Amino acid sequence: MRVFRFLFLLAALALAACEMDSYEKGTGGYSLLTAEFVEAHTGARGTVDYVMTDAGERLTLSPAPATEWASAPDTVYRAVLYYDRAGGGEVRPRALSEVPVAAVQPSASLDTVVTDPLELESAWLSASGRWLNLGLVLMTGEGGGSGARQTLGLVCDSVTASPGGVRTAHLRLYHDQGGVPEYYSAKTYVSVACGQVGADSVVLGVETYGGTVRRAFRLSEQ
Repeated sequence: MRVFRFLFLLAALALAACEMDSYEKGTGGYSLLTAEFVEAHTGARGTVDYVMTDAGERLTLSPAPATEWASAPDTVYRAVLYYDRAGGGEVRPRALSEVPVAAVQPSASLDTVVTDPLELESAWLSASGRWLNLGLVLMTGEGGGSGARQTLGLVCDSVTASPGGVRTAHLRLYHDQGGVPEYYSAKTYVSVACGQVGADSVVLGVETYGGTVRRAFRLSEQ
């Protein structure tokens, strides 16, 4: 059974510095390893037994890692895997971090679309064409109160069609700072399943500290 965990719009996304360790830059503990965005499959015991990379390569993990967020058996999760080659067709996992999958909601279904600024570091389609990936930098910090939390999601404002019949979904990134202090930056990734967009192409708008940034992607060519 292929099931993905979704970060639904308005679901809480807690951001803490310790949760960003897997995305460190420089010469940290993971800097000399191979990193891949993957679909991670759990076996009957709730451990990740293999992954499919965005390039379509199946990697068997030895030993099979167990995580709190990927514990349901026979389930597929979106993740970033750091590994080195173990030989014999297996890889040795060094770190496995969950990547939230954002659901696309129609903007008309919401009373307000919140677009608090953040930074868009990167946006790209996976080699398989299954995923639109976003690298985001959010401002975060402690001291915002027990209910302070940031929220991420995607909303669709409209779907238009060109004279040639190409359907384009016009999306916006939903971001609610949610009372979280903006003391320091934290990087996170979010993926969008292209199959749920329901269009041939996407124009994505992201509100940043420098203004609105737009990125366009032709999904049908992937």
